Amino acid sequence: MKKIIAVIVLLILGMQFSLGQLKAKLAEGHFENMAYYDAAPMYVELADKFIAKKKGKKEYVYRAAISLGKIFQFEKSNEYFDQLVSVDFQYLSEHDYLMFINQLRMVRQYKQSKNVANTAMSLFPDNSVFQRIATQGSELHKIHQDSVMNDVELLPFNSDKGDFAPFIFRDGIVYTSKSVNKGFLTGRYAWDHGYFTNILEVHKQNDEWGKPQPLSGPFFSRKHDGPVAFNEAESKMVITHNYSSKEKKEGVRYLALYLTNKDEEGEWKPLKKFPHNVMNANTGHGCFSPDGKRLYFASDRSGGEGLTDIYYSDLAYGQWQEPVNIASVNTEGEEMFPYVSKDNKLYFASSGHLGLGGLDIFMMDLNNPAAEPINMGAGINSPADDFGLVADSTLVAGYFSSDRGDFVDRIYSWKKDYPVVELRGKVYVNYDPKEYLQEQEVYLVNRSSGDSTLIKTDEGGAFSSELKLFNEYALTTQKRFFELDEKVRLSTLAVDRDTVIEKDLVLNPTMITINLSVVKASNGNPIPSALVSVLNQKSQKDTMVYADENGHVSLQVKRHRNYWARASKKGFIDGEAGFKTGNYSDKYIELELSLSKIKAGKKFELENIFYDLDEATLREDSRHSLDKLAQFITANDLKIELSAHTDSRGSRMYNQKLSQRRAQSCVDYLIEKGVPSSSIKAQGYGESRLVNHCKDGVECTEGEHQENRRTEVEILEVN
Repeated sequence: MKKIIAVIVLLILGMQFSLGQLKAKLAEGHFENMAYYDAAPMYVELADKFIAKKKGKKEYVYRAAISLGKIFQFEKSNEYFDQLVSVDFQYLSEHDYLMFINQLRMVRQYKQSKNVANTAMSLFPDNSVFQRIATQGSELHKIHQDSVMNDVELLPFNSDKGDFAPFIFRDGIVYTSKSVNKGFLTGRYAWDHGYFTNILEVHKQNDEWGKPQPLSGPFFSRKHDGPVAFNEAESKMVITHNYSSKEKKEGVRYLALYLTNKDEEGEWKPLKKFPHNVMNANTGHGCFSPDGKRLYFASDRSGGEGLTDIYYSDLAYGQWQEPVNIASVNTEGEEMFPYVSKDNKLYFASSGHLGLGGLDIFMMDLNNPAAEPINMGAGINSPADDFGLVADSTLVAGYFSSDRGDFVDRIYSWKKDYPVVELRGKVYVNYDPKEYLQEQEVYLVNRSSGDSTLIKTDEGGAFSSELKLFNEYALTTQKRFFELDEKVRLSTLAVDRDTVIEKDLVLNPTMITINLSVVKASNGNPIPSALVSVLNQKSQKDTMVYADENGHVSLQVKRHRNYWARASKKGFIDGEAGFKTGNYSDKYIELELSLSKIKAGKKFELENIFYDLDEATLREDSRHSLDKLAQFITANDLKIELSAHTDSRGSRMYNQKLSQRRAQSCVDYLIEKGVPSSSIKAQGYGESRLVNHCKDGVECTEGEHQENRRTEVEILEVN
């Protein structure tokens, strides 16, 4: 009896083993034929056994995750992906991780998607999608912020069986739908057990949508038909169809593009294959450029950037040219459903750029080579798949498709209620008080497009302009002898409501006006026609001009400089003074130079005479003052004593000798400049003629000692 029982047990175990093998074989067949609807429950059963008892293969867990994801059961699919990663995180391919992360985001598990992206990045460090999700995966504030400007409405004609990829046609729309059963010979699509797609047309009358009808023409097949797109004149059409990977048997069906145009009677001609379809790869979702000379499409052919890329092909000499991959759009993820509006903006769906989850709809301005894709914002986008957007003639409204809610594709209308962004500002010179400039030209430079707009200020110095959204700007103005206080930049990238941006342009003067008066020291009366010189002490450039009959000179000089002004007139001792132009707020500098009559015995200090420490050799920057003294002596036929003085530091004998050598250096220079030796005498006084209390033994500041270190001129005779 025991032997019989043992045999029965072995038979049962063998039958269970055989049944398990049979189920695995059946599941494999469904999976290989992309019949995920049938494969999913079988692999779920096999995967659960592996997880619970470690019986079977971990491949069952992988295929359960894939099959469930293909039929939109994302939460269950993610559970199996998570189980597999915990067992062997290296098992998943780069493609698998992209799918897992995308599915997590579709069910709003953004934090976990970042964690998985970090794991994936350790295996595939060059993948930009993983990098983007790992670093920015939860930074969705800007996308949600845009929802205030997106008005979205579900359209009433949806079948709830799958309707997507709308295109504006004949004052209505055509779209692709799973709502039509093409007949019992066709059956259902094994992928998700739905009907094969067909092309429907629907129109709107008196603000009411009519009943959808099949689009007439040679478009019907017993497999997938659509999406479709037309050129602007609605005389050419591109359609996506199935073709088989095998000539005689069914094989795996791929997508391919077909083209047609209307004949003279307005009827569609038979379809022709797009010459750049690729065997064993998908080519679909075609659309024309506004001029009809370029065809955009999506394809998963080899050599692309990612899973599915967007390409274009140009029509030249009657032939479609070799497709070009749009690298600025494509990522390692999926980019598909391209559409180009009349203003040459490319709208497309992507799972690789940062979005809310699934496919998000993006826009990129093809007019700007430096433009980057911009997420269309929440409302239009959701955590589910959002795709197939088209714009109407207003360019701020249209239609798109989404499987939000229950992962069934439906068609929605959209309208962008774009906020108004106004720029306001004033142009003024940074005087005190401010000086507002009227009729001043202001340039508003769009840094995104490179365009420039000229604006002029009104009588109060004010200007204004409307700004475009999603752009960056620079603001500038120019005026002779003035410079901008700082560069002005502004951006509308983050604007989500009506906004006034205020930016003033502040001009700092680079020159300042010197109002200089030359007067008599005795009574303050003006001295007409005096010679005035203004020396830039940095450049040593000397500007000379004669005062008018009122002793007045008006002269513009550079700001942030040190200057030395001198006035001379025959019969008078030169008057001089230093001044600085170190601020912006003053419009003028008022300066007065008073001149004393020349008299024997009159003394004055000679400014700006410099020597190196303990040396008697004149420095180069001393010569300008001596040049002016030489002119003064010869012009007035004078005999003078030039004396040098020191402070009290050091011995008296040393100071006496040093001052004499210094005085002689000045006299020698003056003789070289043409002053007769008989007209000038050098005298060193050392520390014998101090002008303050800083004698030996008295503690003084450096400034007080400086008062004693001087060069003086005494007029001895006036001839």
